[in-house]
Amino acid sequence: MKLKLHENIKRLRRERNLTQEKLAEILGVTVGAVSKWENGNNTPDIVMLATIASFFDVSIDVLLGYDMASKKAAKLVESIDSLVCEHRFDEAENLSKDAISRYPHDFSVIYASAKLYCVKALENMDKEDARKAMGLLTRSMDYISQNTDPDINDFVIRTQIAYNYMIIDEKAALEMFKEINFGGINDTILAFVYLQNGEINQALNYSTSGIINHLGELIGSTAYMILALSGKGGKTNIGEAVCIADTMIKVIDFFAKDEVGCFYKYKAFYHAIKAYLCVCMGDFKGMKKSISEGKKLAACFDEKSSNDMAKQLKFYHSDKKQYYMIDSIGENATLGIGAFFSKQLAKMAFIDKEALKMINDYWDKN
Repeated sequence: MKLKLHENIKRLRRERNLTQEKLAEILGVTVGAVSKWENGNNTPDIVMLATIASFFDVSIDVLLGYDMASKKAAKLVESIDSLVCEHRFDEAENLSKDAISRYPHDFSVIYASAKLYCVKALENMDKEDARKAMGLLTRSMDYISQNTDPDINDFVIRTQIAYNYMIIDEKAALEMFKEINFGGINDTILAFVYLQNGEINQALNYSTSGIINHLGELIGSTAYMILALSGKGGKTNIGEAVCIADTMIKVIDFFAKDEVGCFYKYKAFYHAIKAYLCVCMGDFKGMKKSISEGKKLAACFDEKSSNDMAKQLKFYHSDKKQYYMIDSIGENATLGIGAFFSKQLAKMAFIDKEALKMINDYWDKN
């Protein structure tokens, strides 16, 4: 068990943007007293500990920094999460109430309790549970500085609040999702909410945008997975990488119109990546075929280049007349893909340099 009182007083003071002088004034003590607390040369008496804890809105356990208290809270959170996963909601709720009464200012406890009511509310479309979830989620934001989970942040919590609002007030939820729709991340859920409200055109707008954004993410993610699998090596991994490349070419064909456009560039890229995989497997015939197909597609794109997805997406129903995709290949697919191999790919430690040189030579000459 380790006390971290002096560290916590200093941290909490700085989080509030308070000087030692201002904190001393608020607590009715001297600046020297605050300085000694923060240096670890002295400690507040029990009455002052309660006053400091109350001011910073934390428990005395948290203020003192008891490792034992933290471990107990963590075990309670783990138990609540397990019960929720098993759909034992009554037990989880009882444990949650007990945990909050013991650790009313612990972020992990409050957030775990909020998740419990989020799950209950969504599964049963229960407004009361949704309200409880929103209350706890809002409360958790006051203690988010305690959070150590990289997957949880202010945006995640605000998104969860918006989802619960859908059960209570769809119009309020709509405004919340629009407010936090950074980079179109909530386009899909916005399309759903608009659809439920009978606003068909807006649903089409956001669903179109969602398809484009997710398709872009899929193209990027699969490309990185292909390269990672090639880095692991082995027949099975390389074979899986080839399968992903072939699948993505089919996916692109499904979404693309039958005319030259940005999808040609992406297919050319997958063919070029596939050529590298063929060399890794010793399939030089397959490499030449992939290079030939990729180079042909790249040349077609360069002749009639356009990154306007509004012209290329088969299922386009947005009010936007133009919708440009941005990528690292650039306006010239032939040069861009060649540069990807000679510059970006060459920097990766796992790359087979001989295979890469062969690909570069064939891409330049073909």
